[in-house]
Amino acid sequence: MTRRSGQVAALSEVAGIVAAQRQSLAEAALEAMRAEIPGYAALVDEALLADVVAHVTEAVDALSVSLARDRPVTDDDVAFVRPHAARRARQGMPLVDFMHALRIAHRVMWEAIADWAVHTTGGRDVALEACGLVMELINRGSTVAARAYLDEEQFLAVEGDRVRRDLLEDLIAGREPAPGPRLTAATKAGLHPDTPCAVVVAVPVGPVGDPYSLRSAASLLGQAAGDPARALTVLRQDEIVIVRALRDRVGSVSGDSVRTARRTLADQGTRLAVGVSTRYDTVADLGKAYHEAVSALGTLPPDGGVVCLSDLGVLDYLTLRADETAARIVPVALRTFVAEDSRADGTLIRTVEEYAANDLNVKAAAQRLGVHINTAHHRLARVEERTGCDLRRLTDLQELLIAIRLFGGGGSGTAV
Repeated sequence: MTRRSGQVAALSEVAGIVAAQRQSLAEAALEAMRAEIPGYAALVDEALLADVVAHVTEAVDALSVSLARDRPVTDDDVAFVRPHAARRARQGMPLVDFMHALRIAHRVMWEAIADWAVHTTGGRDVALEACGLVMELINRGSTVAARAYLDEEQFLAVEGDRVRRDLLEDLIAGREPAPGPRLTAATKAGLHPDTPCAVVVAVPVGPVGDPYSLRSAASLLGQAAGDPARALTVLRQDEIVIVRALRDRVGSVSGDSVRTARRTLADQGTRLAVGVSTRYDTVADLGKAYHEAVSALGTLPPDGGVVCLSDLGVLDYLTLRADETAARIVPVALRTFVAEDSRADGTLIRTVEEYAANDLNVKAAAQRLGVHINTAHHRLARVEERTGCDLRRLTDLQELLIAIRLFGGGGSGTAV
């Protein structure tokens, strides 16, 4: 017998040893996975555990064939990995945990070969020959597994996006999601029929840097809107829509958090216009909330900003929605006064706003402004002189406040 034929015979013997232990090796690999990988330690589904064992036994079979034939494995030899990888992706097993599990399986097989070599004359040289075949199994098997996992993950992402978009269309149209993936997605987002909700809609106001910018923006806005586990975030072409399920009976989406997120995104090169609806008491009204948020976008300037309708007073909202006719109705004297004082330091405008905010109490307004009461009286008198208004008359004061909102850049400052 030549040295080569002897080597082949020895490798064939190793193949037989490995094949004979296929079930015990698979069970040992599973035990090591559960000891070393938290994701596998948490597995309790018997069918899933059996699938892991089946995966390892197929890997043992592939190695046995490779050893017996003294040739490296091919892609066809490790094709069995693909369905297992796809199932791990569907089960939500992180890729890093799955790849760790593969390494454990290969390690267990190699340890079986090393143990045989220790107790066999000449086994060391045979083990060195087998090492190359084991390494090829590891490399090729891991490559095929990772590719299959990522392909399935991408498919699931696309499928998940489609389900969420379809669910959003149902909710906007007032249709209850049918049992299946859409109802599952609604339940996952906390959107039960009697759940209070609010809607955030955002659109880019400038060029978007790359195809992933809006997806990143959607993620950040979703976090800003509150608990991501209670939100449905959907990217509809260039429109981001976030439906936020609200836990309590009075709260809504935080305008401050959304503004902070928008500024962060602007610094990163993604400029958005964002509209946030008021609170609606049931998911059945979600269509109204969506159209309300879209309508709010129309009040923003060309460079975008945030309008959170829950932060606005009625007067602020009505003036935001005012058209050109409403602006022309405002008397010229009021428009002139607001424009001139805005170009100066806005002192008289702030005095009028504090006067109104303090229920026409000049003393309280003066305290808020940090000035003497006589100074406040003098300022208000100057306003009356320049506008022709009697600030003790509700109609006159209201008209002046509307002019300030329309022409002076005063108001609540929510569109930022």
